[in-house]
Amino acid sequence: MKYLALVLRSLFRSKRRTVLTVLFLAVSVFLVAILQSVLATLEGFANNPNASSRVAVRHKVSITNLLPLRYGDWIRQQPEVEAAMGLQWFGGVYQDPRNFFANFAAEPEAIVTIFKEEIVTYSEAEFRDFLRDRNGCIVGQSLAAKYGWKVGDVVPLKGTIFPMDPRLTVRGIWRSRRQVDEQALYFHHKLLEESVPWMEGRVGAFWVRIKHPDDVPAFIERADRHFSDAVEPTQSETENAFQLNFLKMMGDIATIIHAITMAVLAALLIVTANTMAMAIRERTTEVAVFRAMGFTSWQVLGILLAEGILLALLGGAGGIGLAWLGAGLIKTGLGSAIPWLVDFAIPKETLLLCLHATMGLGILSTLLPAWRAVRRPIVDGLRAL
Repeated sequence: MKYLALVLRSLFRSKRRTVLTVLFLAVSVFLVAILQSVLATLEGFANNPNASSRVAVRHKVSITNLLPLRYGDWIRQQPEVEAAMGLQWFGGVYQDPRNFFANFAAEPEAIVTIFKEEIVTYSEAEFRDFLRDRNGCIVGQSLAAKYGWKVGDVVPLKGTIFPMDPRLTVRGIWRSRRQVDEQALYFHHKLLEESVPWMEGRVGAFWVRIKHPDDVPAFIERADRHFSDAVEPTQSETENAFQLNFLKMMGDIATIIHAITMAVLAALLIVTANTMAMAIRERTTEVAVFRAMGFTSWQVLGILLAEGILLALLGGAGGIGLAWLGAGLIKTGLGSAIPWLVDFAIPKETLLLCLHATMGLGILSTLLPAWRAVRRPIVDGLRAL
């Protein structure tokens, strides 16, 4: 602590260079924290612990290819199956293209059974009204609260994939344990079939609830074998695997994020190393004077390393602060449009990782030029006086 004043004075000798370096570090740490947190959020979405008993049966060729609805009859007859329903992503928007949320056309009878971990609290009377009303829909509480919907309200959706603009009546609102699970709307698949002729008897996938998680592999193997010679063969997979494949349709997000992170860290190391090398080179004489006054090489090395670490910590702390503010903006600004981000937050592990990484960069970028400086003969350093 007795050298702290000396470290601070030396660090801010060139205020402009120090401030610019701290800003660069802060922005870089902010980018790394946000990108890694987005990746963690998406991976968490595709690793839902509640989905261990759910299987998605889709077309073998692509998620976008359709299957015959009659496949559901065979699926429901399997001994492992508790419930099954056809499910079709509708992709409609509400009033404005920016009002995008998850909305599905579904065979409604099994929705509550299949998603019992998500649809936790609901009115049985409301659900019966939904089953009776071909133009009805059910929505999650968070989604309803966002748009001010109540039971009985009409929700006009504009189709972006299918040529239909349904006007749906809210017949029920459910609650869940997690806000992210209250961001969906379901309406009758029959309405989609009646409005879009080429969807009659067709569906995007089947969602299947297996009685016991241990029986999931056996069902998957049997289902795909049964439909292997059909015109539309199937690929059955766990719900988490399906979600992961759905995300991969947007590209290999994990590889992209990791590549950007490595590029940012490399730039951080270069910039910090350049800053510290310049700062130490300008102080060759000062280092020699310290040693002439009786400071040991290790003491001088410690002072120089402390400067590098403090510089990195200032930038890291600033970046963590920006990331914390950015997480709030992402949650409020994008969470409503992208359901996976409704619970977005920066994990503590990511913050600690960023802090440790900046400290490590501070040490790495300072160690070599500092070691060279203290190893230089005192006489060579004093000649610059």
